[in-house]
Amino acid sequence: MNYYLKKNKISPEYTMISLFIMLFFISFIQSFRLLALTSIFIIVFTIVVYENKSFIKLTKPVLPFVILMLLPILLKFIINGTVENLDFTMMIICKILLSSIVLGGVVSKHSPLYLIEGILNIGFPQIFNKILVLTFRYFHMINEDVKKGRQALTSRGINERKGFSSLNIFGEWIGGFFLKSSVHSEMVFNAMKSRGFEGQSRNKEVKDKELIFKSFILITVLILILIVDGKV
Repeated sequence: MNYYLKKNKISPEYTMISLFIMLFFISFIQSFRLLALTSIFIIVFTIVVYENKSFIKLTKPVLPFVILMLLPILLKFIINGTVENLDFTMMIICKILLSSIVLGGVVSKHSPLYLIEGILNIGFPQIFNKILVLTFRYFHMINEDVKKGRQALTSRGINERKGFSSLNIFGEWIGGFFLKSSVHSEMVFNAMKSRGFEGQSRNKEVKDKELIFKSFILITVLILILIVDGKV
């Protein structure tokens, strides 16, 4: 399977558009029957293609939201002994978990640069591309600064302070951090600009026709599945 994917050289923009289409398809599912069949297909696809069997890890980011949705139902059952809108809630929860598996599988398989390239090549407005790439590049710098700041505070005994005595230190650190981040943002933007980045996609004319055709086929198949499921 991996050899087949490499041979056909799936473009990053087609990967991203397929991801968006699949997420929209999941959101339009109305029956538990189709949701169950889709779940089986996605789980098998994730295991075979993405070689990822850790579904708990893929759904971990949305588990807090799932718990918050189940909590009112649980409390109402404990207090009143009744359960209302359980089908609707379970449908939403299943869609959230399934979407998390789809998104997590793609992210775990491909590098961030691959995903960014896919979004850039879709053909979004230039201003969107500039913000996206700048945010992606700047996030790693912020993450490194946060790690260094935490190490510096730990080495200076911040964990040994008790009560509110450490609040003023954190306040100064956060203030200095944002001042430094503004300088970093300007440096990153100038560096990207000096390297010729204009927020435009590459080889757009060559890829658009094939991309539109493949996307149209995928959308048509999924719409037909939704129509058939609604009539059966």
